[in-house]
Amino acid sequence: MRNPTFINVILVYLLLFVSGAQRYNQAGNKYLFLVFLIALVTWYLFTDRKISDRYLLYMTVFMGLLFSLSLYTGGSLSLQSIIATAMKFVLAYFILKTVGTRFVETYINVVVFLAAVSLIGYIIDVMHLFDGLIAKLPTVGEMGYEGVLYTFRHKYHPDRNNSIFFEPGAYQGFLNAALFLIVFARTGFANKKKWIYLTILTTALITTTSTTGFVIFSILYGLFLYKSKLASFSQKVVSIGLAILLTGLFAAKFHSVIVVKLDSYLNPSVARQGWSAENRSFDAKTDLKIFKKHVFGLGYEEYRKEFSAIGRVDATEGSSNGVTSMFANYGLPYALFIFASYYWALRRLLGEIFLTTAAYIMFILFLWGESYYQLAPISLSIIAAAFVYSRIPVKDKLQDGEGNVQQA
Repeated sequence: MRNPTFINVILVYLLLFVSGAQRYNQAGNKYLFLVFLIALVTWYLFTDRKISDRYLLYMTVFMGLLFSLSLYTGGSLSLQSIIATAMKFVLAYFILKTVGTRFVETYINVVVFLAAVSLIGYIIDVMHLFDGLIAKLPTVGEMGYEGVLYTFRHKYHPDRNNSIFFEPGAYQGFLNAALFLIVFARTGFANKKKWIYLTILTTALITTTSTTGFVIFSILYGLFLYKSKLASFSQKVVSIGLAILLTGLFAAKFHSVIVVKLDSYLNPSVARQGWSAENRSFDAKTDLKIFKKHVFGLGYEEYRKEFSAIGRVDATEGSSNGVTSMFANYGLPYALFIFASYYWALRRLLGEIFLTTAAYIMFILFLWGESYYQLAPISLSIIAAAFVYSRIPVKDKLQDGEGNVQQA
């Protein structure tokens, strides 16, 4: 059954929403249960209602490792958190199965729409426009206003573009993913539309002023110049000239966001501990200290206590590093399993080793700065997609859940 476009749009938006929207985070798990039910109902109504046997086998191993860790840590990894993780994973599978081979185009369309709205919201915020009107919008906890299409007057990032997400560093991940798909995935978009989309997404990415976002984009841009067939040689030369021009115009900004922050991360000063880059560096070092003491994992509760005791005492939620904290929190067996799963899934979807490895590096860099996304729905959807689509590269063709080849 070919489900209506608006159903696909709603499902993809909800996948993004439960993957770090500020309003979602402020409301706890109640939205997770609601979105899970919506995904379940639409999957039941608009698909063949079959679940891949390989996915069920993978889920058995996935959940078995989590339950084993819960027992090993004496419940430090709680049953509630395991159930929530399972719901996120199944939710991602249901949404991918329901949207099917239209997922790539739908994802791009939704993110571009949010990016366009966020650029308008960003201008309104930085220019302090419509203060009275903004104050009448629904509040998002104590973090800002509205939160469904854009979070206005964000408490911690009033001068940066975070769209609906809890921080710009999270938002950039969705923007870079959409840019990657436009450049390398096969879609029905005309070239003119692709270039318009690339312009909107890149502009939104710049307004996030995310160091990680810029580093990931630089890798993506290198891939674009080396492998993409979207642009001719002359167009690529023009894009290089434009990139040099923009870098020159905003040299001071890029220096403070990229060079200074990277130097602060690589050479942290205790005197500046508490600043973003220094905190991230100390977080990684603290995770490694914990991992050396507990190779098989601590579970979330004990990990959080030990992290506060060894590292930043104000870091009640643990590390900001999604890679090192995965090893410290979940232990070596599970960490290797999940990181190998991400690579395997990308390899299955993209086919080519070089492109797969580059995409994996970009994803790891994203996790390096965002521990929230270790097992977020959008991250788990990468693994789920490997069970919904075929082994044929995404950039060429996709298959539905039954193995029928369709155009992406």
